[in-house]
Amino acid sequence: MASISGCARVEREVIVYSALDQVFSSALLAEFERQSGIRVRAVYDTEATKTTGLAERLRRERARPRCDVFWSNEILRTIRLAREDVFDPYLSPAASAIPARFRDPAGLWTGFAARARALAFDAAATPQGDVPRSHAALADPRWRGQIAMGNFDFGTTGSHLALLHAAWGEAGLRDFLAALRRNDVQIAGGNATSRDRVLDGSARLGLTDTDDIEVVRRQGTMLGRALFEDDGVVLIPNTVALVRGAPHPAEARALIDFLLSVRTEAQLAESPSGQIPLRDTVPVPAGGLRLADLRVLEVDYDAAATELIPALEAAREILR
Repeated sequence: MASISGCARVEREVIVYSALDQVFSSALLAEFERQSGIRVRAVYDTEATKTTGLAERLRRERARPRCDVFWSNEILRTIRLAREDVFDPYLSPAASAIPARFRDPAGLWTGFAARARALAFDAAATPQGDVPRSHAALADPRWRGQIAMGNFDFGTTGSHLALLHAAWGEAGLRDFLAALRRNDVQIAGGNATSRDRVLDGSARLGLTDTDDIEVVRRQGTMLGRALFEDDGVVLIPNTVALVRGAPHPAEARALIDFLLSVRTEAQLAESPSGQIPLRDTVPVPAGGLRLADLRVLEVDYDAAATELIPALEAAREILR
């Protein structure tokens, strides 16, 4: 209870909705608490509804916001929320060196610490040179019934398809999906499940994210990783945004500055998730991926956000 003299300490707090796996994000949020003295109350998404669940929660709460900061593990649904006036602009000084293509010009969202879409494979059973380096190569009959991909309704699998829709057009994406259907693609619960089907031998290739591969490799598991280098690597950054009407705006800005710092990108690169810094000045551990070394698929993220719903509709029609 506050005293009449006003000397009682008022605890500061910030509420964050985080779609990044809790095992990776919680340590960073705990460090922010220690550094800032601001208590963090975090709400995490589930693996089954990755990103989508929290996005819908923000929409429901728009009239009476409960969240201060949205930390997404992808970019397209963040852009769509920004179009719905869910966020307030904030141009964090910590983001000044992040390339412009990963930042909203008005400061409604900012990208950092990306992952790439990749194929997991059993390195002991399948030589690296045999693994597809393009999406079209997944149509090779040798892989029939041996390719797993996560549920496209949630998380980064849907984002991947939307990015291809933006890069190739509707006809190109539909041709790719039809080729997967003819090759009896397996639809798994999520990216981790797609990877696990390779680990248990029920699939030879698992379409997933680099962090899902890296986390088990750093535990000593023999798991290969291949990127779509012939087409251009599909890159999906984390994003962070200030919720419009945030209950704790000053604390929210402090957390955003922390997440967009060079130190945070370096820690995510060093962590078991092995994420990819968007700034070339951020150190990367041995074996890690550097943006400068990747030939990235050139695509407009804003255009891809527009294509998300058509891409998901095409996937539902063709793959189910």
